[in-house]
Amino acid sequence: MKLGINGWRIHGQRTGVGRYLLNVVKNWTPEMVGGRFDEINFYTPKPVDRAEVLLPENFRERVLASNRPMLVWENVHMARVATDDVMFCPSYSRPWLARGKTVVVTHDAVSQMYPELFPQSARLFHNRLYGWSARHATLVITDSEAARHDIAGCWGVPLSRIRVVYMAPADIFKPLAPDDERINEACERLTGSSAPFFLFVGKLSGRRNIPLFLEAFAEFKRSTQLPHRLLMIGLNIHDLNVSKLIVDLGITESVKHCLYISDEDLNLIYNAAEAFISPSTYETISLPVMEAQATGTPVICIDTAGMRDITGGAALLIPKLEVEEMHKALSQLASDASLRHELSERGLANARRFSWQRCSAETLAVIEEAAHLSSPVRSVGASGVYPR
Repeated sequence: MKLGINGWRIHGQRTGVGRYLLNVVKNWTPEMVGGRFDEINFYTPKPVDRAEVLLPENFRERVLASNRPMLVWENVHMARVATDDVMFCPSYSRPWLARGKTVVVTHDAVSQMYPELFPQSARLFHNRLYGWSARHATLVITDSEAARHDIAGCWGVPLSRIRVVYMAPADIFKPLAPDDERINEACERLTGSSAPFFLFVGKLSGRRNIPLFLEAFAEFKRSTQLPHRLLMIGLNIHDLNVSKLIVDLGITESVKHCLYISDEDLNLIYNAAEAFISPSTYETISLPVMEAQATGTPVICIDTAGMRDITGGAALLIPKLEVEEMHKALSQLASDASLRHELSERGLANARRFSWQRCSAETLAVIEEAAHLSSPVRSVGASGVYPR
């Protein structure tokens, strides 16, 4: 039996889905796979540097050279040659035409729940594609129970076809000794100061409310006069005019923005941060939140079922994403060392619940389940029209 993997996201600066994909598949060694699949085909638009990307030795790399976007590549190039019994699709979509069964990872349904926070392309195209892909996958994997119910409600996918497999922080994210000289060096290099700082990690997308967050941080600075800075790390995928926002709010000297840093530096920065904040309107899962807890960094995030689940409640949960609520949370953590210590210890204990080894094994089990189902979901919609 053959397993195919859409490996497009393995390349470039791996954030989000790319990081998820690498951490899942790197554990699919011959020992873990056993006799479940005779052949594993890893489809990719360009060769993989195996010195940098640790793919298992049992993976057969299938290079389908192209510089086209992923959705074009998976439908025009990958779908044309893939004859695998089951295809693992880690990024919300599956090929329109698939010869075998498909397992689609639908991480959440936030773009369908809050379309106003996403660009027009998401509202008019991606949401329809993601819903169609989930409905026409043999099985769907998602990251939390909250996401499972959202996907079922938003896109009409039967709960019986959705499996929950929890992600995990990568092994590199862990507490370091407070006197580790690398921490201070990274702080100076990335924040330009030795002052305490708050940390945000993630794409600067609509649902993460960056303008509102910056306004809350500016209010924190005005009202407390504390020396704290803010370090934001993430790709500006919606072209927010962050520089102008920072200038208009009068916090130019207190905010730094980096598009991307290595995991090694990110672990150092997590260890150095006074607290991590996730200013998302709605989240059911968040790798940065999990990574922060794994390093012992206190977390501030929205109070939703998904965030209560993955943080184990070991976070400063705010009821609404409003300037006043975020400002109060920042001030509370900055001024309360005992609260920071408590959230650090509880967060570390909660993080031990998750591991990529377990995630990889459970994901592989779902794929095997899909491969053996007797009646695969049809490859196109009932009308044959893509997508409804």
